Amino acid sequence: MRTMRCFPRPAARPVVAIALLGLVLGGCGPPSHRYVRNTEQRTAFKLPADWTVYDEQQLLGQEETASADTPDPREWLVGFDADPSPSIAHVVGSGGSFATDYPSGIAAVFRLSPQQRDQVSLGQLRNLIVPIDTIVEQLGQEAVRVLVYDDRLMREGFRGLHLEFQVLESAIAQVRDQTGSGLLNDTYVHVSQTAYLDETTDRVYVFAVMCSAECFARNRGEIQTAVDSWTVLPR
Repeated sequence: MRTMRCFPRPAARPVVAIALLGLVLGGCGPPSHRYVRNTEQRTAFKLPADWTVYDEQQLLGQEETASADTPDPREWLVGFDADPSPSIAHVVGSGGSFATDYPSGIAAVFRLSPQQRDQVSLGQLRNLIVPIDTIVEQLGQEAVRVLVYDDRLMREGFRGLHLEFQVLESAIAQVRDQTGSGLLNDTYVHVSQTAYLDETTDRVYVFAVMCSAECFARNRGEIQTAVDSWTVLPR
């Protein structure tokens, strides 16, 4: 008896080829995220691709270059804004507006002076972005809601803290800018902040994201991805 051979149907190959082609083409779309890096400072983080990133000069404008007698402590500073109509004002809180409808924030590396190295503490790291201790002292506990607090972060020679809190927008303006009517509104800004000190206490590395409490709840997934991606490596 002669053995029968089974061959694939002619139509099977095109179907497989089309399926594979679809997988290949599907992977060629625009990236969903972008990495913001500073190789010299050995830091990086990840943001959604449609968020706008600003460098230090854009954030601070054309300011006078620091002299040798007063060196610039900023070794790296970038800001970012998720608003479809982005603005530096959203990042720096121009006009006292911090409770934005879209997430914004900064990443920075600061070099400490010898005096600052002697004095740096967890309290100073805690208040790098928003002076929450002063706000509580001057305006009361109701002005700040601490949601997450971990001051025992240890990672590859770095130590620091992570905190997440809500603070009244009017309280920030009153304490930081000495503006406002003295009355606190009911609008809360939600902030997630991570700050590290290097092993030699020479530098501070900070990453923070903020927007209104409603915005933060709505965008928590993307915000948490950005926060978790903040990477600092030893020199």
